[in-house]
Amino acid sequence: MTDTTDSASTTGGRRLRAAWRALASATLCALLLTGCSGTRQASAPTPSESAATPPAPGEVRVESAAPATGAPHPPGRPAACWSPLLGRLASDGVSGGRVDALFAQLGDEVSPDPMGRKVKELYTTKFLRPVPQSTPPGQKPKPARPPMYPGVVTDENAAKCRAFLAENARWFSLAESRFSVPREVAVSLLFVETRLGTALGKGNAFRNLASMAAADRPDMVPGYIAALPGADANLDWISLRMRQKSDWAYEELKALIRHADALGQDPLTMPGSIYGAVGICQFMPTNIPAYGVDGDGDGKVDLYSVGDAVFSLSNYLDRHGWQPGMRRDARYNVLKRYNNSAAYANTILALADKVAGRPSQAAPAKPQSSSAKPQSGSVKTQAASVKKPAASAKSTAGAGAGTASAAR
Repeated sequence: MTDTTDSASTTGGRRLRAAWRALASATLCALLLTGCSGTRQASAPTPSESAATPPAPGEVRVESAAPATGAPHPPGRPAACWSPLLGRLASDGVSGGRVDALFAQLGDEVSPDPMGRKVKELYTTKFLRPVPQSTPPGQKPKPARPPMYPGVVTDENAAKCRAFLAENARWFSLAESRFSVPREVAVSLLFVETRLGTALGKGNAFRNLASMAAADRPDMVPGYIAALPGADANLDWISLRMRQKSDWAYEELKALIRHADALGQDPLTMPGSIYGAVGICQFMPTNIPAYGVDGDGDGKVDLYSVGDAVFSLSNYLDRHGWQPGMRRDARYNVLKRYNNSAAYANTILALADKVAGRPSQAAPAKPQSSSAKPQSGSVKTQAASVKKPAASAKSTAGAGAGTASAAR
């Protein structure tokens, strides 16, 4: 999506800003009086014991646990703050007792954090970018260093990657034979994304996507809006971008529910990034049916499985232009299709060199489009930042502290 604004009249803009000011000033009081108080529920979910109604044709059903205890809304029923989102899902054939039970477990809160953080990122990029400093007359500009994530390309991390390759040699060998993505590149991507499966996301993908889909107005993230310099003059733009990102999160949420249903898994047990990426390779849910591969042959695509994650990321890179014998700048371009970040692509390439025992190329890679195949879909992935219990992965991964990266 592009950063554009709606054409709104001056009168409409004044009305919107006035309405937002009124809503923002009353937010704290309103939150205490509504069913969506913003107070986090501390109680843990318990298994659902209610019987499910038969699914309607085309309806998606998901097994899940019962709502958190102590919620102010009726037991087993979602809070009122989720009603608009549930109605939208129902109109798309995603409904039923189990779906209701999923939302009941979210309590009476629409978290402002996922949407608030995204608005902050978008606003900073659009309005708060620093002005580049010009080179004084008579001086030559200093050669730019390739942007890379700090502290990632080290001997210690390369050793972790080599150990992970040895533990999972079968999957990397088979994936490389099929998709031509070198194993040192694949393992380096997994390290950058999730520290080889040890850092799979802050919180829960379902909760984050549901909150982002529900938070579609500035008054739902008042603290974040108030912290943005000049936000009052740009509320029309903020409102448009929030609606766009809410729609995006809704499609990802719907895809996550359907994916979890296909796995027979409770989506509330699936860790993910702040924006809903899941698995060791950090796919957005809508990417899974398009690029996910059952690498380990168990009949399902489970991106928390090393075999499936390696095959899926390799398939994604192959479908976006990876070819045997590509030049470094062409590899750089393909990696940016996975995450549109120069630092991301350069870090993976440099770590891959170290894993393979090659001298790393110091010069920054330059984009080159001639070697890439036509893109088969507009999709991206993003990384995570918090550890997940080891029992949820199908292999032993090297320990590490995850970093966050996003391309949205």
